[in-house]
Amino acid sequence: MDEKDFVNSKTGKVIWEQNGMYFRFEPETLPFKEFVPSSALGNALLSTALVLGRLDGVTQKLTSQEVHLLRMPFILKEATLSSEIEGTRSTLTDVYKDEKQKETDTQKALDNEEIKNYVGALEYGLKRLDQGITEQLLKDMHKLLLRGVRGSDKNPGEYKTDQNAIGKRQDTLETAKFVPASPKETPYLTKNLIEFLSENPSINALYKIAIMHYQFEAIHPFRDGNGRIGRLLIMLTLSKEKILSQPLLYISEYFNRNRSTYTDLLYEVSSKNKIEEWITFFLKALEMQANSSLQLIQSLENYKEELQNNMREVSESPKMHLLVDLIFKNPFLTITDVSTKLELTIPWASTLVHKLEQKGVLREITGKKNRKIFVAQKILDILEGK
Repeated sequence: MDEKDFVNSKTGKVIWEQNGMYFRFEPETLPFKEFVPSSALGNALLSTALVLGRLDGVTQKLTSQEVHLLRMPFILKEATLSSEIEGTRSTLTDVYKDEKQKETDTQKALDNEEIKNYVGALEYGLKRLDQGITEQLLKDMHKLLLRGVRGSDKNPGEYKTDQNAIGKRQDTLETAKFVPASPKETPYLTKNLIEFLSENPSINALYKIAIMHYQFEAIHPFRDGNGRIGRLLIMLTLSKEKILSQPLLYISEYFNRNRSTYTDLLYEVSSKNKIEEWITFFLKALEMQANSSLQLIQSLENYKEELQNNMREVSESPKMHLLVDLIFKNPFLTITDVSTKLELTIPWASTLVHKLEQKGVLREITGKKNRKIFVAQKILDILEGK
């Protein structure tokens, strides 16, 4: 870590570790006393809050069934994009398909599991929000995130006991771009971070979430999985602060698209005290992704309505509407899925599926006579922005 980068930093201090012969960054406790938002930042805040308010307004008008159908695609999309930042290669399509046809590529199969773990960790956190965001919740989510995947050998659910670093895979503590808080200070700093989230009502919630995300990454409390837990915390805090009533936002898409800016600005909060620049970027990410969520909700709702309106032309069976709901839960399905979940005989389920295939709604992808898998390609295209 180049100590000369850290000019007049007020968010922490650079410390020379004599025993290890490296520099590390020790974050200041929150709240940052030097942070006073400018009028320009206030305008950005207002713009972001309006779009988030619009998104939540649309969400609250959805029926419970509509929320149920939309919730998993959005969570899965965020999980896929957040994991991609850390190097996974799996797409949303890969994860959906994996539920019906196990991935044979070993690396991609592991990537799929990482994404599923992310979904599980977020769902776990959301279910326990009534108890507040606590250190134990962070540890439990971290344990779920790393279960059976990369990092499962790095003390999941426990704070680091050895110094970690942020940089290239081959970097040492001496050569890494950033060396975060020491293991000794991590419990104290993480406790302070949790208190910051539950206290300080005078700080706007969106400012607080932006600062929280920076501080979590500067502490880097775990041996692995810090980036993903840090991004999970964003959605968790948006829900806790009642800014969003449902997790229908995928902020990692913006971070992924602007990855260099994202990592550089986090670094420059520590090195150059660029708190306002980071918060401006963070607010822009929220605003852009809230707009994207609004468009995605509209596109999915429009297509679903189009399919439901056309079902009478396909079949008089009342089960056809339920079949449409089924393909929105997972665009990949089998005849057995339809038979089991809609309580139909195999021949009747096969008839309904093939009617949708004839209409071009479904497409068979295996080419087999038995154990066929069908995909609703247009739903995947909408979800992946194609």
